[in-house]
Amino acid sequence: MKLALIIEPAAEEDMLIGYQWYEERQFGLGTKFLEALETLFDQILENPRLYLESIPGVRRSVTKTFPYLVFYVLERNTVHILAIIHAAQDPEYIEERLH
Repeated sequence: MKLALIIEPAAEEDMLIGYQWYEERQFGLGTKFLEALETLFDQILENPRLYLESIPGVRRSVTKTFPYLVFYVLERNTVHILAIIHAAQDPEYIEERLH
């Protein structure tokens, strides 16, 4: 059964901020950032239970090329991307974002 992917508005904003930050540093790098996220989303959809829960009910995955954490929940046949946060962020900030 194919899962649906929903990127929540806050996560869309995270993607835009990351894209802009990388694009300002080097033309085309923002696009590579988005491609890395798309690859990770595909991996999550293939096997959403592969990644561990960082807090109860919320799973966390990491992009391979960029230091970003992707937080998501699996509900029935849908993966909801909640946040895409730089790995250097304060853990308290991350927890606040997810609650």
